[in-house]
Amino acid sequence: MKLNRISWIVFVLTVLATTINLHAQATHEITLSVDTKNPNPGKACFFKVGNSTTVLNNNSPETFTIFARVGDNIVWKGLSSTEPNIPVRITAIKYISGPRIFTSDSIKGDKLVQATVIRGGKAPYKYQIQFSVGSNTEIYTIESKIQIGE
Repeated sequence: MKLNRISWIVFVLTVLATTINLHAQATHEITLSVDTKNPNPGKACFFKVGNSTTVLNNNSPETFTIFARVGDNIVWKGLSSTEPNIPVRITAIKYISGPRIFTSDSIKGDKLVQATVIRGGKAPYKYQIQFSVGSNTEIYTIESKIQIGE
């Protein structure tokens, strides 16, 4: 009888742990797709995301907004939409306004940037993506948003 009670408790704890993990962290890949043949690549780009990421607004690159939760991992990477051999390097994500959802207001990278959401807020997190194209050292910028949910 005592063994059955222990087995039952272990079973209940396992079900609870599994249920809690249903809302575990997710990884959101945000790809900045850039027309590298355009003389102003900062004005010739759009965003793509993986199937597991909810896009709240994709009317333009400036209004692009995804939905994420505390604990989620965000990965930004770049891609040329016109010249596959030309690299697009995401060099930084910089805070502009809204809740400070990452550990730093400026997150640096070389080819891509990644960060984990550490806190939420009601307003969207507005940020600036800085990127370069090919061997050009010029830095282009575009703004975007992340809405954090409960």
